Amino acid sequence: MENRKIIDEFIEDVELRFNNCGHSVHPKGWSENKSHPDYDLWYVTDGEITIEYGGRKSVAGVGDIVFFNPGVVYSAFGGSGPCAHIFIHFDFPLGERFNFLNEFHLMGVTANRYFREEGEAFRNTFDAFLNKTPMSSLALKGYFLVLLAKLLAVPRDLPPGYTASLPQPKHFAKLKPVLQYIEEHIGENIPAELLAEMIGMSPKYFYAFFKTNIGLTPHHYITRIRMNRARELLLDPKLSIKEIAYRLGFSDPYTFSKIFKRLHRTSPSRYIDRT
Repeated sequence: MENRKIIDEFIEDVELRFNNCGHSVHPKGWSENKSHPDYDLWYVTDGEITIEYGGRKSVAGVGDIVFFNPGVVYSAFGGSGPCAHIFIHFDFPLGERFNFLNEFHLMGVTANRYFREEGEAFRNTFDAFLNKTPMSSLALKGYFLVLLAKLLAVPRDLPPGYTASLPQPKHFAKLKPVLQYIEEHIGENIPAELLAEMIGMSPKYFYAFFKTNIGLTPHHYITRIRMNRARELLLDPKLSIKEIAYRLGFSDPYTFSKIFKRLHRTSPSRYIDRT
């Protein structure tokens, strides 16, 4: 399964948490060298900022985004004059995995041409937040998520100098055959032992490896995929709840309905009535 599709499938298991935010203004000659324990997004509002990390160098101008992964040491420098940027320190865990965004090559600078309108809306909302406009905190999170979604959708073959990325972790790539198998056989019994054998691991090690890299247990992952498919199938008036339960690999409709209600806070029959 492609990385961005995982976020779509498991958006209900993802939580956006702002840790700190503000607007930093720097004089001519400013520089800093540090790392952050969480994700950090800068939206440049004035001047130019040069970013260096891991032997890479790129320049961000007004409206560009600078993205930092947790724990990565970087150096930042102002240009020939003052510079300024909005900053958002945040966590974006998927289940128990807090660094899931590391998989998306966001580290570095991304040009504003990929999200110009969304960036301007984000900046205006941030100004309202600084002015303590009612409901601006909620609006800021909403526009931030829109901006993040656009950032995730930016193609990876960007022109040199606009985006610098770290190599994709090999551990997550190792699980891709497993995720693909689950997606293609979601209506069948999928024992963890089979998945472990596919990538040459013992069941015990596979369980820990999967949870560490995905943030969810294999069982939770498979169940969530099935419940998402269930919502799609329940829209088909030709299919009964019993047929859907069996199609998704459940032994009986009762178990299916119980799990569906636990995850979606409504029964399959009421879900049909509401749609």
